[in-house]
Amino acid sequence: MNGRVIPFLLLAVVLVGLTRSSVAVSSQAPQSRRVLGQPFVANLALPRAKAPYAGVLVVGGSGGGIAWQDYWGEILVRQGFAALALAYFGMEGLPKDLDEIPLEYFVGALEYLQRQPEIDRTRIGVLGVSRGGELALLLASHAPAIRAVVAFVPSSVIFQSAVSMEAGQKPRSSWTLYGLPLPFVPIEAGKAAEPLVNQFRRALGQRDHVTKATIAVEKIRGPILLLSGKEDTTWPSTYMSEMIIRRLRERKFRFSYEHIAYEDAGHMIHQVRSDAVKRGGTEIGNRAAQQDTQRRTLAFLARALGAAGNRR
Repeated sequence: MNGRVIPFLLLAVVLVGLTRSSVAVSSQAPQSRRVLGQPFVANLALPRAKAPYAGVLVVGGSGGGIAWQDYWGEILVRQGFAALALAYFGMEGLPKDLDEIPLEYFVGALEYLQRQPEIDRTRIGVLGVSRGGELALLLASHAPAIRAVVAFVPSSVIFQSAVSMEAGQKPRSSWTLYGLPLPFVPIEAGKAAEPLVNQFRRALGQRDHVTKATIAVEKIRGPILLLSGKEDTTWPSTYMSEMIIRRLRERKFRFSYEHIAYEDAGHMIHQVRSDAVKRGGTEIGNRAAQQDTQRRTLAFLARALGAAGNRR
C-alpha cells in the first residue's frame, strides 16, 4: 500500500464526526497500576470490559520518562485495550539517557504483558513515537510476539544515541542486542541556528551507514501503520516513512501497511498540545493531524488485534 497525504480540507469536513470514535467505551474508570517486582519501569492499565484483552506496549521518544506513554495508555484502555506504558530511560532506576539501551529490556516487558491472565498473548501490539517509533519498528522486527505496529513520526534506520550527539562525545548506538551495539547512522553537529531536521537529512546521505543500520521491517509479523507530518522540523519523518514503505513493497511484505503523511503538520502529531508548532506545521494543521491520528490508530489496532473480549 502506498503512503498517502491527507489534505486538510478533507479532514475539516470529517473530523467532527470521526473523532467521536475516540470516546470511552465504558463509563467506568479503567484499572491502572504500577508494575512492581520487575526489572523494568511501567504502568499497566486494564479496561473494565470483559477479558481477554489485546495488549499494547507503549514506548516514548527522546524526552524520556513515562508521561507520554501514560497519555496514550489511557486512550487505549478506554477503547478496550490493555496498555503497558513502559519507561526505558530518564527515571529513577533507569539509564539517564537514550544511549545503548538493551532490546532485551523491552522483550522482558513483552513477556510480562503476555503472562497477564487478562491478556490474550496472541494479540500483542506496540505503539511508539519518534525515537520510540524507531524502537517500535526495530523491536517488532526482532520479537515474534508483536502482531501490529503503530509508529508516529518514525525513523527507518537506527540513529546515533541522543547523548552521544553532544559535542565532543564519541558516537554510540541507541540500542544493543546480546550486549553488542547495533549498527547506527552517525550524525554530524550542525550550525547553532540550523534546524535539527537538516542534520538528520545529511546523515541519511551516508549510504554505507544507512545500509547497515536500516531496520529490517520486512521481518515484522503483522500490519504496520506509519503516521508523519510533512513539515516535521525535528527529523524527516515523512521521507523516512516512505523509505520504510519502499522496503516493504520491494520485499513483498505479506501483511498490510500504510503511511499517512499530513499536510501542514510537524513532529507533534501524536499528542494534543498547544505548542505543537514549535516542531513544525501550523496550528490548524497540527490540530487536525492530532485528532485524525488518534482515530486512525484506534481503528487500526481494532482491525489488527481485535476488539476487547474477542479471541481471534
